[in-house]
Amino acid sequence: MAKCKCSKRPRVVSNAVREISPCQEGCVDVCANPICAEPRVLSVMAPLIYDEIGINLCTTFELGVDVATAYPTVTCASVKVINATYTYGEDGVSIETLAGRPNCYGVTLSNLTVQFAVNLYDAGGRLVDTIFPTAVYLPSDITAPTYDEETNPSSVELEIFAPYGYAYAGEGAPTPVINYIGYLDTNNLPTQGINLYSIAKLIDFELDDSTVTVGLTLVLQSMYYAGYKVASEGRIDTPKGSIISPENTECMMFVAGDLLDLEIKPLDLGAPRYEERYKNDCADNGCGNATVCDNDTVITGADAPAE
Repeated sequence: MAKCKCSKRPRVVSNAVREISPCQEGCVDVCANPICAEPRVLSVMAPLIYDEIGINLCTTFELGVDVATAYPTVTCASVKVINATYTYGEDGVSIETLAGRPNCYGVTLSNLTVQFAVNLYDAGGRLVDTIFPTAVYLPSDITAPTYDEETNPSSVELEIFAPYGYAYAGEGAPTPVINYIGYLDTNNLPTQGINLYSIAKLIDFELDDSTVTVGLTLVLQSMYYAGYKVASEGRIDTPKGSIISPENTECMMFVAGDLLDLEIKPLDLGAPRYEERYKNDCADNGCGNATVCDNDTVITGADAPAE
């Protein structure tokens, strides 16, 4: 039997490797021969949400284009948030450590410039174009056109439980930041610390003055990565796509499909089940053969004609 090669100067290895490859006769060295099998438990690094709080806002704003003139066939629209930008400090976004409560923070949100993707459709539901207007939510200037004391105030202050703190940006003396999770290639990932994301709903679409009223849900979230053990139910069974044209015959589809298998089980003729009585039950159990008629009628189970 081959022996493990034990170094004179021992290396530090994980307990999992040490336990499965000890230096003894007949050992298995996973560094040379990884084990191929389905694990019972997966060790994963998971982004865990520790707390989150959300609010709803609503405002009306111009699309920046005369829709009726530029797109005369457009009759309806849909909306999606793709980005939000903000500055830190006064009249912006700020994070405050709460006195006597070191695991919670007060987050003030103000002057969020939200960019939308607005899809324009004709009466047949065909996409005509996509435009990308922006609007300011929580404007610090109460004279701003999107300001509304009840539905879109100048700012909101939210409290969030974030026991491991927030993220930082910059060098030298880093400053606290809130990560926005959007749909651009630069911000479509969560980070450890405090995250912000939003979801939009189109409430009104006015063709005459090219405006939309959009409801916005803002969600503040504290999230940290942690290692966990998760019970495994096996690998994902990836659905198989077919390159065979739908115009091919049913015979071709059968040849390219799965293998047949006999599924009907024999009856248990004795106690305690007495399954021989099932032959008097005409209900189809879903595993019998089917008869296909010329008129596409399918007859199954006990209703099928006798041969």
